[in-house]
Amino acid sequence: MKYRQKAFGKAVAAYKHGLKGRLKKGQLCLVEFPISNEKAFYSVAPLSRAIHELGAEMNLFVIDKKSESLEALKRTWLTYLLDEGQKKKALDEFIKEVNKKSKSKYFEKLFKAPDHLITASGKHFFFDERELGFELKWFKKRKWKETLATCRRILEQGYALKKRERFSVSFELIPTKKDLLLPLDDYLDNFVIGRAMAIAAKKKCTRISLGSSTAKMSQLEKMNRISDLSSTLVGCEYDKNINEPVFKKFKKLSKLMRFEKLKPNQAAFGVSGRGYGGKHFFGMTIGYPTPNRKSRWQGPGTMFLKPFWYEQTKIDNREPQTRFAITGTLPLESFIRTCYIDYYKLRKIDQKIASIVKKGKTLFVRGKEIKQGRTELTVDLTRILEKKSPVLGSDIEVNPSTPHESAGIFKMKSGRYGNFPGGEVFWTPYGLNGTYIGDVVINVDQSYVIGNKNPLVVKIKDGKYRVVSGPKKILAALKKRKSEAKKMINILAKSKSTPKSIINTYRRNFDMVGEFAINTNPKAKLSRYLIETEKIAKMMHIALGSGYEPSRETTYHSDIVLNCPRQKVDIWVETPKKEIIWIMRKGNLVV
Repeated sequence: MKYRQKAFGKAVAAYKHGLKGRLKKGQLCLVEFPISNEKAFYSVAPLSRAIHELGAEMNLFVIDKKSESLEALKRTWLTYLLDEGQKKKALDEFIKEVNKKSKSKYFEKLFKAPDHLITASGKHFFFDERELGFELKWFKKRKWKETLATCRRILEQGYALKKRERFSVSFELIPTKKDLLLPLDDYLDNFVIGRAMAIAAKKKCTRISLGSSTAKMSQLEKMNRISDLSSTLVGCEYDKNINEPVFKKFKKLSKLMRFEKLKPNQAAFGVSGRGYGGKHFFGMTIGYPTPNRKSRWQGPGTMFLKPFWYEQTKIDNREPQTRFAITGTLPLESFIRTCYIDYYKLRKIDQKIASIVKKGKTLFVRGKEIKQGRTELTVDLTRILEKKSPVLGSDIEVNPSTPHESAGIFKMKSGRYGNFPGGEVFWTPYGLNGTYIGDVVINVDQSYVIGNKNPLVVKIKDGKYRVVSGPKKILAALKKRKSEAKKMINILAKSKSTPKSIINTYRRNFDMVGEFAINTNPKAKLSRYLIETEKIAKMMHIALGSGYEPSRETTYHSDIVLNCPRQKVDIWVETPKKEIIWIMRKGNLVV
């Protein structure tokens, strides 16, 4: 074990003892301290586990110079609780208008201040003015220089971060034992990655922020009220000039409350884990209109990012505000090995494969015969050949200096989204037919190892898939995920917060294959971590559900990786002139 887990358990127990009797189930803690307090930061790991095991939740703000978001929240809570003047009147009018539009009084609950405030100074946390010592005996500082160097490489080549930009980092808190389905060490490593990324960014840009909140285990659960209110304020501030009653009320409130300083960050990095942010009330019931009011966004994050595969992006003529990339909950060693690479060199490899795909009329995939059948697919490349569909990469897609092929093809002002580690060539398939045997990893609500003895067998006809067989645990998880995704569509349809045309798109694509990808990262290795395994050179993956083109989106996306060397997979392209160009032979890339 990389960290002293016995000491970690004792630290959790100590915090539970200190919080017991004061912290009740269902309550919400706001934790804030400066980024310079390293001991407080690493003590948050056992503290967050203790809070979660007591049935409560937390929001963490690690502050560099000043957090405009937290300052706005504090002004809002104070106004809601104490103010009797113009600010309170404007706030009440805004809440009343949202209640009227949403046909619910739930919105008002978001304005209740946190149940507890936890700050840090010296050697202690202060919980409602009671001291709780920092708990660091579990922590061993390891590979810090390598992690910091990796983060700098990502920021330099991946983002090309500028001095004037604002940069935010989010990461996963420590869930309860029941919800911890990856090794505890991985989550503890994520604290190191999150802090290293913030420290690396601090030397490169104007302002940084670092934070997290309790993850939800279902996308149907509600956001905690701090996150929900924060999202509402920044989203409504961006949309305050929309000519609708709710936003007119907010505009009046914004002027009185000085919300004009609430701005989206130009760049952001997230360490994702098991779980979701939760349902955003305002987005799910009202939505954020495009300036022409012909469409609506479900949340400020996607509105600021403007992904090229969202239908709203083409309708919204505003410039994207944020570029965003994620990594997954994975070991520090994997993060360093796969992400400290020459991204420009990797991009050249991707471009070679992409150039072959762009020449083809049809792409073929054929593996050897095994007990469960044979991987055998055909993909129609006509749309790519006609330059109606892009072939994409994930290496430095958040770097604004690199070409943005999708923006040119779809003629829209779209933002940039990427993965670290990078290393894949992917596109949204049309005319996909055949059988796919996934025998490595699938991501559903987390990454599940499939195994080659009982792989997932997927039949595909005209792009529509049907899972024929696979491990019972994975089939049950996929069924649950799809059930929640379908309920999400129904909620959006009922609330009318999302245009009917987009709801129809979600339903039409619900059982479609949304992504076809060839993996290219030479440093990635076989593991249980999807974000690494889906990048292993010599492997490939497809994704069930949402695709990466307008009109191909839906409410879930599940990647399934195939071990090409084990299945001796051949991949080749046939051009319109019947020329054959090989990409892979017997599981080895030949590009």
